[in-house]
Amino acid sequence: MLRNAAALYGVHVVTYALPLLTTPFLARTLGPGAWGALAVAQAFALLVALLIEFGFDLSGTREAARRQEDRASLGALLSSVTVAKGLLTVTAALLTLAAQQWVPAFRQEPLLLWVAFAWAAAQALNVMWFFQGIENLARVSTLDIGLKAAGTAAVFLTVRGPADAWLVPAAQGAAALASAGLCLWLAARHAPLTWPGWAAVTGAVRLGTNMFVFRAASSVYASSAAFLLGLFVSPQLVGYYAGADRIARAFQGLLSPLHRALFPRYARMVHLPPAQAREALASGMRLMAGAGLLLSLCAVFGAPLLVQILLGPAFGESVPLLRVLGLLPAVIAVNIVLGLFWLLPRGMDLTFNLTVLGAAALNAGLIVWLVPRGGPLAMAGAVVVTELAVLAVLTVAYALTRRGPVPAETLGRSA
Repeated sequence: MLRNAAALYGVHVVTYALPLLTTPFLARTLGPGAWGALAVAQAFALLVALLIEFGFDLSGTREAARRQEDRASLGALLSSVTVAKGLLTVTAALLTLAAQQWVPAFRQEPLLLWVAFAWAAAQALNVMWFFQGIENLARVSTLDIGLKAAGTAAVFLTVRGPADAWLVPAAQGAAALASAGLCLWLAARHAPLTWPGWAAVTGAVRLGTNMFVFRAASSVYASSAAFLLGLFVSPQLVGYYAGADRIARAFQGLLSPLHRALFPRYARMVHLPPAQAREALASGMRLMAGAGLLLSLCAVFGAPLLVQILLGPAFGESVPLLRVLGLLPAVIAVNIVLGLFWLLPRGMDLTFNLTVLGAAALNAGLIVWLVPRGGPLAMAGAVVVTELAVLAVLTVAYALTRRGPVPAETLGRSA
């Protein structure tokens, strides 16, 4: 588990944290206006890329973990998910074409929109979920790190002014696409690809549906905040929010490799008696919550220095935004444990999804009510309040199920 966690942290650094190193350069080179436009395009692209990913990073990982010893079954899973993602990419492209016609900012910057879409789609097509499931991440993580580090270096070499904003997702997208292709080739060597048949493809889609609902709903009030804010305020104000959000998400994202390394273990713990399951959950809670609290403290108290170093003096309005968004890692860490480590392995996908859907509805209401009056600070507050609401509901769900046995059908699936 520690080896896999280390590998995932390396992948995370080049995927999310390493681009943070470009933040001081881009904030100064592009300026708040162009950087705000880039943030809106990237936020929308990541939103439609969720359709391509379709929750397979969770459902596929869970199934691969359960099929580790069956190479033929792993090959069938890999093939069906790969074909499903290809079809979903076409659908996501059609949605992007529609957005280009409907959203004024995208009509003015079509190149930026489509390059951002290509970048997000390349990330969504990666088969890292497969290697997480079989707990063999060393080689692919090294490959991914090298390619994406090269993509980040290309940003420094090519971007010279506000007109070059499209080169940021272009450079990073080329690296992500190369990584996705090579990782798929390595996965096919372990579990050969075959034509799975339409029944298997639709089965894979059904497998990922619950996790897609979770990912899509949670992203409405998380990853897509910059896009939604851009519907109400000017690109410059979006730029201030995007700067604070970029830093806060970097802190929050440091939790991701840890929970991804732990998730396959908890997915296989459904056979444990309730007392042992609670004890295992307590260990995960101490680890995740402690890490989340430490990250939140660093973000909140270090906000002025972080903004000054990473964004520059032109982004002074980002400081209060970062202090609010910096609360997220501590709250999200607990939500991950209660949701991903407890509810999902016990087959309570519906409860989890209803919670996240309710949170998305709450967040939408808060945005419509608060953002036109309070601008970026209201958006930051809406995101934090939504995560606290999720925490309250998940805590109640855990209290109601902590002593109950795992449903028989869940035990059957994990066998």
